[in-house]
Amino acid sequence: MKKFAAIALAAVLSMTMLTGCDNSKKAAEATTEVKEETVDYSKGLNEDGTLEGVKASDYVTVCDYSSLKIAKKDIEASDSDVQSQIDSILSNYKKQVTDRKVKKGDVVNIDYTGTIDGKEFDGGSATGADLTIGSGTFIDGFEDQLIGKKPGETIQVKVTFPKDYTNADVAGKDAVFETKINYIEEEQKLTDQFVKENLADSYGVTSAKELKKKIKDEIYKSNKTDYIWNHMIEKSTFKEIPDQLINDRIDVLVDGLKAELKSSNYSLKDYLSAYGIEDEDALREQYKSSCESTVKVFLVADAIAAEKKIAVTDDDIKEYFNGEDTAKYEKLYSKPYLNRVVLNDLVLKEIEKTTTVK
Repeated sequence: MKKFAAIALAAVLSMTMLTGCDNSKKAAEATTEVKEETVDYSKGLNEDGTLEGVKASDYVTVCDYSSLKIAKKDIEASDSDVQSQIDSILSNYKKQVTDRKVKKGDVVNIDYTGTIDGKEFDGGSATGADLTIGSGTFIDGFEDQLIGKKPGETIQVKVTFPKDYTNADVAGKDAVFETKINYIEEEQKLTDQFVKENLADSYGVTSAKELKKKIKDEIYKSNKTDYIWNHMIEKSTFKEIPDQLINDRIDVLVDGLKAELKSSNYSLKDYLSAYGIEDEDALREQYKSSCESTVKVFLVADAIAAEKKIAVTDDDIKEYFNGEDTAKYEKLYSKPYLNRVVLNDLVLKEIEKTTTVK
């Protein structure tokens, strides 16, 4: 199931952009592999990025945000938040080790073929599977038999399926798994040298201390953004929102997921099966709540933009992307979508003008 987690994340990154998260620029970069013809990111948007077919003030009465106060403790990044982000970064730089023996706690990459009475059985084989030794993920006794072995070795792992095993065809039976250890995965350690060699360009830092501070600042800013939008949604008054506005956002999310799955040679059916989701309708229902919140953010932003006469310019878009060429983003997402993202950001800055954090 882990193989689908990153796909799901990539597919929803566009939604992260739309809700004004601080990681939006990285989200845009992370999704550029999705072919633009498969996803209509501008669905339901006017050319200027505002919601199509509605006047925002007809559906929302925006709360008073002229003196919004935020307790600093509510948005500060904890040490565990920072470490979690660092762990996530380091997980992309694992080393493949082949010159030592497997020990408990190692993550090993294996190929295996299971047989019962000399015959292969359904679901008993895999290639390139990651397994944490000692996790208890595999059947009792499987992982222990890999301890002390080295990558490149092939082991005949002998186990007995529990009598109450979910697959009745193999329950209670003895099985042999011919298992080849491909390599051991080792996490990198966060050092100044590692940061200089791998993260200097993408994060603009050259030491572990600088990276931790940058991550802490980013989390703080992201938490502040989330706090403000959540406050605006909770305190503003909404009339019943047309279903079409929400369905348009769900369409973008589902189509983005389908495109990302396709680029990784998977289907939506594979994804639904892996997560135990009945069908596409059930998936859409799961997305409904978050997409309704997104539409509420749009309505609030559109209403404030109309009142304050805020409109997105090409210079605003370029500034949002730190002065880089935005042609690739426009080609992928379309101009209305970029205008939507930047409009949210401009309105957020308007709200922040009178927001205090103590």
